[in-house]
Amino acid sequence: MEEKKGLARVMAIIPGLAIMVGTLFVLRTYVEPWMKGAVVFGQKGWLVQVLSLNYILLSIITGIIYRNVFFGGKIPDWAEAGFRTTRLFIKSGVIMLGSLYTLQKLAKVGSIAIILIMSFVFGTVLFVIWFGKRIGMDRSMIGVMGASCGVCGVSAAVATSPGVNAKPSEVALAIATILGFGIMTMFVSPFIGKALSMSDYQFGAWVGTGILNSGQVLATCLAFNPTFAPGTAVAYGEIWNVVRVISIPFVVFFITTWSCKAEAAESCSTGGSKINMMQVFKDRFPIFVLGFFGMTALSSLGWLGSEGSNTLHLLRDVMSWIFGIGLVGQGAYIDFRELKRAGGKPLKVGLAAGTLKYVMALIVIMLFVSKDSSF
Repeated sequence: MEEKKGLARVMAIIPGLAIMVGTLFVLRTYVEPWMKGAVVFGQKGWLVQVLSLNYILLSIITGIIYRNVFFGGKIPDWAEAGFRTTRLFIKSGVIMLGSLYTLQKLAKVGSIAIILIMSFVFGTVLFVIWFGKRIGMDRSMIGVMGASCGVCGVSAAVATSPGVNAKPSEVALAIATILGFGIMTMFVSPFIGKALSMSDYQFGAWVGTGILNSGQVLATCLAFNPTFAPGTAVAYGEIWNVVRVISIPFVVFFITTWSCKAEAAESCSTGGSKINMMQVFKDRFPIFVLGFFGMTALSSLGWLGSEGSNTLHLLRDVMSWIFGIGLVGQGAYIDFRELKRAGGKPLKVGLAAGTLKYVMALIVIMLFVSKDSSF
C-alpha cells in the first residue's frame, strides 16, 4: 500500500515537472539562440544586449504567463504537485552554488558582507516597525512585513508568522507585496547596473543586499551576467544573499520578542507564545545553507576538481538547468490578482521599506565597495 502511495506521488509530479523542464529546453535550445541572432532596430542581438533578455528572465516571464493567462490565475490540480518542486530546485541550486567558492575566498568578503547586510536587515526591520505603527497597521502585519522586507521575502514571512500570530491572509499580503516590488527591481536592476558600469562584484553585492526575495536575487544577477563561475554577479550576489538568509532565526527571534513585549503580559503567557531562543533557532534555521557550505568545503579541499575541470564544467551546466527549471516554477507562483490585492497599508510599508533599502544599498555599494575584488 505504501509503495503504491509513493508511486502515485511520483506520478503526480510528472505533468507539472514536464512543463517546467520542457519550457526551459525550448527557451535554451531555440528561443535564446534566436534572440542572439535576431536583428532589431538594425542591431543584431538587440534583445539580449539592450533588454538583457536571456533564458533566466524568459523562464520567469513564461511561468508568469502560464499562471495568469493559460492557467487562469491558478495552477491546475494536475500540475500542482510538479510545480511544488520549484523550491526544491531553487534550494538544490543554491547548495550547488557552494562549488563556486572556497573557504579562503569567503573569508575575504565575509566581514564586509556581514556588517553591511546585518545593518540593512535590522535597519529595515526597525523602519517597518516604526512606519507600520505610525500608520496604524496591525502588529501581526508589521511583524511579517518587517521580516519579509528585512530578510528575504517569502521564507522570512512564513517563518515569522507563528511568532506574531499572523493570519494566513496577512502572510499572503506580505508575500504579494514583496514579490510585486521584486518583479520591478528584477527587470530594472540590470539596466541600472550597466548604466553605472558596475562590476560583477558591485552588482552582486548591491542586489544581494537590496532586493527582497532570494529567488529574485538569483534571477537578477543572472540577467546581468548569465555565467555561472567564480567572479561573476551570481557568485557574489548569492554569497551576500546567503549571509542574509542565515539571519532568519535571529530576525524571527527579534520580531517575536518585540511583538510579545508590545502585547499585554497575559497574552504573552498563553497559547504557547513563550519565547525559547534555542527552539526558534532550531526550527527556523535554513538547513539548505548547510549544504551550501558543505559544497564550499568540498571545493576548498579540491575534491570537486580544479577550476576549468570537466567535473566543475558539468556541475555548473547541471546547476544552470536546475535553476532554470526552478525559475519557471517561481514565475508560475506570481499571481497578478494577489499583487493587485496587496494594497493599502501593507503596500505603503512594503514600497517604502523596499525602495529605501534598494536605493540606500546602491548608494553604499557605489561609495564604499570597490569595483575590483580578489574574491
